[in-house]
Amino acid sequence: MSMRERVMRNADAPMTWTKAIVLGTLLWVFMILALGQLPSVIIYKFDQYIAQIVDFSKSIPGVDPEGLNTVQIKIIRDIVANSVQMGILTVMLIIAYFWQEKKRKRLGTKGLPDPVKGYMPGK
Repeated sequence: MSMRERVMRNADAPMTWTKAIVLGTLLWVFMILALGQLPSVIIYKFDQYIAQIVDFSKSIPGVDPEGLNTVQIKIIRDIVANSVQMGILTVMLIIAYFWQEKKRKRLGTKGLPDPVKGYMPGK
C-alpha cells in the first residue's frame, strides 16, 4: 500500500476525540506562531534596523535625499506585518476549503445537511 493510500484511508476514517483534541491543539499552536508571533518578529526586526532602513531608503527613486522618516518606516512596517499575517490566514483558509472539497468529492457526499430539518414542524 502506498503512502498516499494510507494517508487517504486515515483521512477518510472517523476521528476519535483524543486524536481530534491533539490535532486541534497542534493546529492551535501553529496558528498562534504563524499569525501572532511572526508579525511580532517582523515588527521587532524593523525597529531594530531603523538606521539601516533610512540609509537604504535614500537610494530609492522618488524618496527625499534624507530618506524616509521614522513615522513612514512604522507605517511600512505595519503594512508588511499585517500583509504577512493576512496572507498566511488566507492561504490556510484556501487550503482548508480545497481539502474539504476534495474529501467531499472523494467520499461522494453532497453539500451541508439541513440542520433545522426535524426540529421545525412542516419540514
